[in-house]
Amino acid sequence: MHLVARRAAEFGVEIDGTVRFNLRRAVQRKDTIVQGILDGIYRGLQGREAITFLRGQARFLNDHEVDTGDRRLSFARAIIATGARNAVPPIQGLADVDYLTNRSALQLHELPNHLMVVGGGYVGIEFAQMYARFGSRVTLLGRNRQLAPGEEPELAQLLAEYLREEGVDVHTDAPVLRVRQEGNEKVVTARIEGQERDFRGDALLIATGRVGNTDGLHLDAAGVTRDAKTGFISVDEQLRTSQPHIWAIGDVKGGWMFTHVATYDGPIAALNAVKELGRTVDYRVVPRAIFSSPTLAAVGLTEEEARTQGYEVKVGSVPAVGGRATAMGDTRGRLKAIVKADDGQILGFHILAPHGDDLLHEAVAAMYDHGTIDRIARSIHVHPTLSELVKAAARAAR
Repeated sequence: MHLVARRAAEFGVEIDGTVRFNLRRAVQRKDTIVQGILDGIYRGLQGREAITFLRGQARFLNDHEVDTGDRRLSFARAIIATGARNAVPPIQGLADVDYLTNRSALQLHELPNHLMVVGGGYVGIEFAQMYARFGSRVTLLGRNRQLAPGEEPELAQLLAEYLREEGVDVHTDAPVLRVRQEGNEKVVTARIEGQERDFRGDALLIATGRVGNTDGLHLDAAGVTRDAKTGFISVDEQLRTSQPHIWAIGDVKGGWMFTHVATYDGPIAALNAVKELGRTVDYRVVPRAIFSSPTLAAVGLTEEEARTQGYEVKVGSVPAVGGRATAMGDTRGRLKAIVKADDGQILGFHILAPHGDDLLHEAVAAMYDHGTIDRIARSIHVHPTLSELVKAAARAAR
């Protein structure tokens, strides 16, 4: 939609007539894709003789029994994988205002005129840019000093600038104090540069983090410890909870809350529970991505984190400019490699570029087993490709 509506002529595409976006049809397509994925998962569970698949609201009765609503089951070992949900922040007046979450914002059939997004993390960024490109006016309010907190500041600042160039009204260091409803409008009051400022819109998205889905599990009855505030379950490096014969995997334990981390956790916990193999997790090389445009993707430490941990580092930083990027018409972004100064071991790799989520995996593979930057810098890359940008950053860090 963004390319067609704003840049078609640049690529020689001439459009005679009005370009419109049909949100209802886009949501229907999304629903079809999601349902297909869910159906495939459940077919896999129900089609295996060794698996008894039950539906119900499970809760622990004690450390060896669960109740599913209509059955009482005993177990020798258990794995908790109940995920997480949108966190509701303690903002004054929020309970009296209709607001969107990451789930309901994907179920709208009409575009908001003005969408206000509270939260500057990956959910807030992705939805802000998406709806701005659909045609809504968008304001993003983040309480942290930078967009995408925890990511490389230089790249996060660039992304904020790109969003502003596209028309998103981005504010960082802007904690929301209260919200209220006035007729059909939501009014959000935030503190910006020491002053209170009101923002008015017809839709409000709350994207302020996640909490564990553990409320109704009766974990105390099973002797499983969780954080009282966040609901996340504490685990050790073998994914055991405070109860040695119960494990927890995925978002319900907090930390890196990504699907790919949950699928990494699963086999480890299963092998430990069933075969007592004592496998441990290694989250040193966990890739992450914000699906913005350009994509912000990273693995490992930022430069500041590496220096704080006592490493002497070399840094390779290059703009995302190359033959393929120029042909695509998008040379926005930068790549940054963080390596140990003495032996070239890769400590972190950060990419803000088109398809940065795909480009990142070359660095992920190179980092495995404490690999060095030479694995990337000395290898041959096809020209012209975006992957040459990764090599350029690697060479700059040698």
